[in-house]
Amino acid sequence: MERAKLIVKNFGPLKDIDIEVREMVTFIGAQASGKSTLAKLLSIFEDENFRRNEYIKFEDELKKYNIHNYLQNDTLIVYDNQKSINLSSNSFEYENGAFFKLSGLSVLSVLKEESTDLEYTNLLKDYINYDLNYLILNKLEYIQKFVRLYKNHKNKTFLVNYLILSKNKDKEIDIDEIFEIINLEKNAENYISFYDDLINFLPEIYTFDSIYIPTERSFLHLIAENTLGLINNNVQIPKHLLESGQDYEKALQKIKELPLNIIDKKLQYKREGKTSYIYHDKTEKIDLLESASGLQSIIPVLLLVEYAKSLKDEYNFNFVVEEPELNLYPKAQHELIKYLVKNCLLDRKNLILTTHSPFVLASLNNLLLAYDKGQTKPKEVNKIIKKDSWLNPKNFIAYQLKNGKAYKIMDDKLGQIKENMIDTISDDFSDEFDKLLDL
Repeated sequence: MERAKLIVKNFGPLKDIDIEVREMVTFIGAQASGKSTLAKLLSIFEDENFRRNEYIKFEDELKKYNIHNYLQNDTLIVYDNQKSINLSSNSFEYENGAFFKLSGLSVLSVLKEESTDLEYTNLLKDYINYDLNYLILNKLEYIQKFVRLYKNHKNKTFLVNYLILSKNKDKEIDIDEIFEIINLEKNAENYISFYDDLINFLPEIYTFDSIYIPTERSFLHLIAENTLGLINNNVQIPKHLLESGQDYEKALQKIKELPLNIIDKKLQYKREGKTSYIYHDKTEKIDLLESASGLQSIIPVLLLVEYAKSLKDEYNFNFVVEEPELNLYPKAQHELIKYLVKNCLLDRKNLILTTHSPFVLASLNNLLLAYDKGQTKPKEVNKIIKKDSWLNPKNFIAYQLKNGKAYKIMDDKLGQIKENMIDTISDDFSDEFDKLLDL
């Protein structure tokens, strides 16, 4: 299901991109084809601070990811996020050297600085009305949640009657009518306060954030416990890595133990004091920094995802995982993909993957097929692939990046990634092998 559109023209390796963004997106392509650039842009646009604060500059966000120099005179970047829950959209546009951002949260941030701006006041009213009408007219549970804001108000009963009557008659709700019921003056200050209350009261609706898990994730072990010092001393390490390091530090404090069934059912991760260990049995252990490269690559992924799960009532997460296959055997790659689908597409989460691996595509196809077959034979399919890892094709899309363009490789009719995409790499090896045999 489309939740956003992204258009990118003449930005680094990206020459002419026009893609649909669903709950899960996978990019595959050769080195320097633009996979990471697209993933980084999506991470920026889904970042809570960037969306909320009108005064955060787009160029500064690009600098954090070391892609600022990709900007050219004819660069065009447009991101129109419709939100899967149909609340008011967030629009971002860069053209002719100027960046334009419009969302309820950004309008709110401007009004807090310039509360006398009539144009922004009216814009905020529009956002409030749009959101209220979706929440209350379409979901009865939000009437109950909304009214709790005014549980001690003397006109609470009138407010409840107004909301229920509006819902039953499919009549649009208007914030000014609500203000009349609760005797509030119709001014910018009260609109700001109302929207703030709405956002704080419904974090599951309004609070979004990105968890960026880079290819350099093994590096996070080395800077753990020191990221704040590196930031304060302006050490020349890309800021997005330092921010990932800060998230990783929080994860280390929160997640003390993890089974490592993805790699081996005998393995377990444990955090003891300031050291991370891999246990091979109840007593035999090894420092994570001395363990296999596959373990050093996968531990940050697991810890950051598990940490995010502990905050699920506060945030909607957009996970960006670069090259999940890094240093992993194909079977472990498949287990990791099942884990990511299970944990990053539920409870208001989205997932972006970049990959070089045809094994990752084959793994995703298995999960897509499991969903299809599971509609008629759920018990049988569940024995092969657990239901919580089935991948609904309506929520998934995949692209191949090549020559500055993005080519859709998802066949929506079949609900599968196109077979020729997965087979192409194998065919190249086979052709080479056949030529050698013919000599």
